[in-house]
Amino acid sequence: MDPKKRLLFAAVMLIICIANYMRLPDSVTIRGVAFLQIFAIGALFTVVIREVLGRINNK
Repeated sequence: MDPKKRLLFAAVMLIICIANYMRLPDSVTIRGVAFLQIFAIGALFTVVIREVLGRINNK
């Protein structure tokens, strides 16, 4: 996959994941679904940061 498309895809997926998490009602306890969404946000954020740093190191 083209590096530009890979970064764009990861960034869009991160935005969608964050927007979906923000739609959840507030509660004191974290349910299993909310935990998985938080985990997915962290994983996608890691992918975006890795792509950005890789692009900076290649320049």
